[in-house]
Amino acid sequence: MGFKNVEFKELWPTTIACGTWDSLELVNHILTTLDMNNLQGEVNGFNIFENDSKELTEFRDTAYTAFDRYLYYSTGKHISDYKSHTMKGWITGHGEDYSMTIHNHSGAHLSAVFYAMAADQNSGGDIVFTDPRANANRGYDDWFDPMFKQHTHTPKTGDWMVFPSFTYHHVNPYFSRMRICIPVDLYLHRD
Repeated sequence: MGFKNVEFKELWPTTIACGTWDSLELVNHILTTLDMNNLQGEVNGFNIFENDSKELTEFRDTAYTAFDRYLYYSTGKHISDYKSHTMKGWITGHGEDYSMTIHNHSGAHLSAVFYAMAADQNSGGDIVFTDPRANANRGYDDWFDPMFKQHTHTPKTGDWMVFPSFTYHHVNPYFSRMRICIPVDLYLHRD
């Protein structure tokens, strides 16, 4: 008795898209028009896309394109296939000793982080993605660790990442003076 037609299927993959963009014009705009010591976040209802400056309009188009490519790759659909959508973005990741505990972006469909300024790669601040399958590693010995390995990314200026909003992630402490990260959430509406 032998095996025939053996297949290996990747079930429940979590795709993360990574890319780069030229962020210099946006960084200059942020540093000259916003008070970096008094930034508002999404908790306060702040949305960077409510500003209609040329630089932020171009950035909104960049974020839209990144989300649309991810959506098409993972589902075969475009954002335009939905009746409407909402994007919310805010600035974070600035200041010495910045970190973020493990979280996801509940309620959004897709999330992204755009590193507008991240010049110091030797000061921590890595973003770390964890396996979204809660307790999937329960009962396995360390030989199975590659199946549950965290994905760590050390950001550079101009890097961006798009991922499903359910994906848990955290940011390790950042020990430098300043960097500018812009998380963005995409909400898709079918009706």
